[in-house]
Amino acid sequence: MDAKKLNMAMTGLKFLVAIIGVGLSIFLFNAPNVTAGTEEVETYRDGSAVFSSAIWFTMITLIALVAFVIIFFLVQLATNTKKTVISIVGILIFAIFYVIMNAAGTADTTDSLLLKNPVEQSVVTTTSAGIYTILVGLGAGILVILIGPFLGRFRK
Repeated sequence: MDAKKLNMAMTGLKFLVAIIGVGLSIFLFNAPNVTAGTEEVETYRDGSAVFSSAIWFTMITLIALVAFVIIFFLVQLATNTKKTVISIVGILIFAIFYVIMNAAGTADTTDSLLLKNPVEQSVVTTTSAGIYTILVGLGAGILVILIGPFLGRFRK
């Protein structure tokens, strides 16, 4: 199959998945509101074909996407080994940073955060470590965006 036909097939598949997903989501707007009562909401949740099909569609789509990501990763590993290994090293660096931040803990507590529903301290620590990891990743990304053009000029 040539690239043009593959692109057309992929575009058609994207539109099909989007149409099914949006259609099922629109049907979910007819669901009972939470003010209708617990029994009516539970009856809809347990017996509605639209709700079940929306859930199954979401699950199948997520499983397919995870499979595509794994297949893409394996293909990239086989065809473009050097860049893929560099990507893996980057992921490992951030995983190690997360573990370090999680082990370091946080000064925040459920009381200091004024949470409406108290949680365990491990939840607060894990969340803080995740937030710090994301902030460092965003900072690194912004630095790459800002410094990248200058590095390209120095290489020449």
